[in-house]
Amino acid sequence: MKREVSIVIPGEPVSQGRPRFSTHGGFARAYDPKKSREGKQSVKYFADAAMLDAGIGVLIGPIGMQVQFGIKLPKSLERKRKPVHRKWRIKKPDLDNMIKLVKDACSGIVFLDDNQIVKLSAEKIQCAQGEAPFTRIRFYEIKELD
Repeated sequence: MKREVSIVIPGEPVSQGRPRFSTHGGFARAYDPKKSREGKQSVKYFADAAMLDAGIGVLIGPIGMQVQFGIKLPKSLERKRKPVHRKWRIKKPDLDNMIKLVKDACSGIVFLDDNQIVKLSAEKIQCAQGEAPFTRIRFYEIKELD
């Protein structure tokens, strides 16, 4: 039986920021920037709720991941009389870093470790005029290769 879970997260997608470093008591320590920490907490919350709704446990074995990030339309384009439709987002934030944040946040909730992900499909789009920003994620178990 193929098990899967879909997660929809309302709000602006967040990308994984560079780690910050500080020293305390003569020891260096690395930590996530505040925005990344809050983004991970949001993804964890919605992932946990989706797993409970689906009524399944942690996915095991090889996993596929589909993710779509909808980034808010800039304010300068919102005021146009002619409606602005969805289009590919070719500016920041970086798609790799947004995927990294989602994988890190879902590790231990949806799957055991992110090295289980063997197939990945990702899109970064600019939302249409009046459309709210979002993140849509789908994780699914994949049959072993013969």
